[in-house]
Amino acid sequence: MNLISTVIAFFATIPYITFFIIFYILKKMTNQSTRSTKIAADITTAFFILAVNALLYLIFEHSFLGWTIISFMVAALIIITVQWRIKTEVNFWRAARIVWRAGFVVLAIGYIILVPIGIYYNF
Repeated sequence: MNLISTVIAFFATIPYITFFIIFYILKKMTNQSTRSTKIAADITTAFFILAVNALLYLIFEHSFLGWTIISFMVAALIIITVQWRIKTEVNFWRAARIVWRAGFVVLAIGYIILVPIGIYYNF
């Protein structure tokens, strides 16, 4: 159990390495760059959530995990509402996928911004 938590902690600490490891493995298995990128981004989003929230806790000494979850839910509601307004059919799976991948982009940018700030405040 200790090994599993250590591996998860490593992957959550540096999620970009996690992304490239998963991408490389999937690329070798499927020979499809686009599909490998999408699946690697989907998997790595969870690690970015952990890493960004850990950085926010380090900087502000307050947990923002609840706000992160609420933000994802509000974004999903907005996407579902837009789908309902434009089309009469609502595709929940597509809305979840859009929110999850947008979360990947936002959290990846947030990680890049928060790492130098966290280093500055920690030293």
